[in-house]
Amino acid sequence: MTAIMPHGFVTPQLHVRHWRSDLTDPLARDRIEKSLAEILTPPVLEHLPPPLQLGSGRNAVSSWVDARAEESEVLLVRLRDDGRLVGLIILAVDAERGDVPALHIGYLLGEAVWGRGLASEMVSGLVEAASDGAKLRLIGGVDRSNSASARVLRKAGFVIYPELSQAEVDMYVLETG
Repeated sequence: MTAIMPHGFVTPQLHVRHWRSDLTDPLARDRIEKSLAEILTPPVLEHLPPPLQLGSGRNAVSSWVDARAEESEVLLVRLRDDGRLVGLIILAVDAERGDVPALHIGYLLGEAVWGRGLASEMVSGLVEAASDGAKLRLIGGVDRSNSASARVLRKAGFVIYPELSQAEVDMYVLETG
């Protein structure tokens, strides 16, 4: 994990930490995959880009986990009260933005916890954790039909960045430090 990436953080309702050690433990990985099989439902995946869609077949979740581990850094989002996995934060360094280190963020939460303010708490916690280090540009893309996710980013201090936006995706940026 690069120095610009938050290793984890805690909020009033959430405990968020990198999944690296869990993926190396076969039992822990199995528990993650079982939880993700319940979390990665069509409504959760609906607004995510094609690379984040779940394939089909018996090993679809395992393959999805392998792909995320290969391309990005992933933080597990657990409820503090019972330790249940409820979502993920997916982080990827953007090497093309040169002047200030840039980090693309993506996140998802299981349907069972929608409407409880956890997405806002999770993204605000990430912003706070990222603000503890050097100057950093956080970038989040939101499908234009996903107004709830756009509200979460705006609430955390992100602003729309038209120069990076595309036909179906609005890009939001927040600079820390």
